[in-house]
Amino acid sequence: MSEEKTIAPAGGASWPAAIGCALAAVVGVPVLVLLGVLVTFTVQRSVPEDYPTVAPQAMADRVGARSQEAYAVLGLGGELPPGAANSFSSGVCYPDGLESAADEPAPGSYALSHSWELDGVPREEAVAGVERLRERLAGDGWRIAAHDGAPGEEGVELRAEHDDEGRQVYTWHPGGTFRGGVHGACAFDPAGEDRTDVSPGLYPPVLRPS
Repeated sequence: MSEEKTIAPAGGASWPAAIGCALAAVVGVPVLVLLGVLVTFTVQRSVPEDYPTVAPQAMADRVGARSQEAYAVLGLGGELPPGAANSFSSGVCYPDGLESAADEPAPGSYALSHSWELDGVPREEAVAGVERLRERLAGDGWRIAAHDGAPGEEGVELRAEHDDEGRQVYTWHPGGTFRGGVHGACAFDPAGEDRTDVSPGLYPPVLRPS
């Protein structure tokens, strides 16, 4: 009478045990990854954002001065007083990285913008003005993120970014409307207040061609 023999895996471990170890490894890796993500998220949440602390009025002065510089270089219009076509607006700032998944603004943060608008601007003047401004911003250390002023009937666009100053956006639309905007970098309000809009009480500058 013949005897059946069972061949055990090398090292003396049984096949069920080997399979169990393999499954544990497969399941364990995602768990470790998830734990790593949770630890990173917790650490990032506990560390404040690296925004400077700047009073809204000081930021308004800085952003307004940037707008005045750009307006003068563009040379597209006359004096533009404060109003619907020359105003401040603001919002809150959201953290980068894993913290962004929480979709919660950084407490006490804000980002201030100054926007203006002109009507009746010919395309050729917009193209020439944007080219002058592109050269000025590049010379001042701004990164040109987008520049479109090719001949034709399409719109004109200039976008520039700066690590410490934020970004600037200028667009011309068929029909003659030219819009400009300086969007300041995120900052903390030294008053420590959580406000969704810090622009009330801030008055934009009268923009002048030179």
